[in-house]
Amino acid sequence: MNAAAVGLRTLAANPLRTFLSALGVIIGTAALVAVLALGDGMERFAREQISSKTSLQLFIVAPQTGNRVDGVWFPRADTVALGPDDLTTLSARLTSGVTLSLRRSGAAELGGLITDSIRAARVEAILGGLQVVPDSLLVSGRFLTAAEMAGDARLAFITPDLAALIDPTGEAVGRTVLLAGTPFEVIGVAGTVEADQVNLSVQVPFGAYAAAVLPGQHQPVSIVGTGERVEEMAQVVDTVRAWSEGRSPDGLTVTNQTRFLDEIKQGMLIFKLLMGSITGIALIVGGIGIMNVLLASVIERTREIGVRRAAGAQRRDILAQFLAESVVVSGAGAVAGLMLGLAAAFGITAFIRSQSQADLYAAFTITTVVIAASIAVVIGLVFGIYPALRAARLSPIDAIRTE
Repeated sequence: MNAAAVGLRTLAANPLRTFLSALGVIIGTAALVAVLALGDGMERFAREQISSKTSLQLFIVAPQTGNRVDGVWFPRADTVALGPDDLTTLSARLTSGVTLSLRRSGAAELGGLITDSIRAARVEAILGGLQVVPDSLLVSGRFLTAAEMAGDARLAFITPDLAALIDPTGEAVGRTVLLAGTPFEVIGVAGTVEADQVNLSVQVPFGAYAAAVLPGQHQPVSIVGTGERVEEMAQVVDTVRAWSEGRSPDGLTVTNQTRFLDEIKQGMLIFKLLMGSITGIALIVGGIGIMNVLLASVIERTREIGVRRAAGAQRRDILAQFLAESVVVSGAGAVAGLMLGLAAAFGITAFIRSQSQADLYAAFTITTVVIAASIAVVIGLVFGIYPALRAARLSPIDAIRTE
């Protein structure tokens, strides 16, 4: 403890040297923290984009309606009927971050349009917590509530392309659309408009699905699930497949885009490792700077070390003194670098937002603080051990004689 106090007093007596020795660690830590904060922010942004624009976190458990034998399709007579009990049993096997819903889909002939031509739409009914369209894509009106989704009210939630066929201005909320001849009130419009693709889709309450779909166009009830994190989807899908095989060995199929999951996970890992390696070089340079300053300090303070040894200080006391100086310098550099790196990360993301449409923000996590603190200790110990050993091994008599 006394040796550490001596080291701290020595650093305080030479503030300029202390700052210069810590400068490399400050720059290296700032670069690493900025990369981590930017990487976490980019990962969060990518997850939001994946969740809203892709189906990588989506899986579907659907009844097998037939088998193909020698290129010929044979319908099955024993199609599995999925229901709410299946949601309960499957949910018990999955983590809390997985959302499950029952889904039915089919086709319906449209009526009540501004055009006289025959048009058809895809009709979908969801029972559960799955949200098909993100909140950010709501154009007008509102979404179906959980109670409405489970009921049988004649309500409809449509896409912008279908809204344009109901009203030229697209203001279809409150209007009526005919689905298979049954009138449904439009309560909301959501989605995107693609220049090269027309999307005519309708979402109706689960209990009203039968009235909205043409005879013969009904599809079996399937289970649709979404995972919370892309990296967990492989394990989630394995669990779902095991459950489906127990429910019906050959009557259910589980589909998702798992082949892309490993590529995305590998890409995120490579990015962090690559940028971490680059910033690691700066940290090594900073550590070498600390070591050089401490070596110079050993030479300048050789006589002082000899006097302390002659006064009764042990080698471990000298070793502790110089290691304490090294750790304190690297620790102070890490704290300053942490603040500088976070400021840089938030500044960079603010500039990106001002120059683009990307809603990108830096992410500050406890992991970043732990990494910065760990680096401070490691850099201080690794690059301070050689100067400390060199000081501790000095002969007291030869050190006192040094001019």
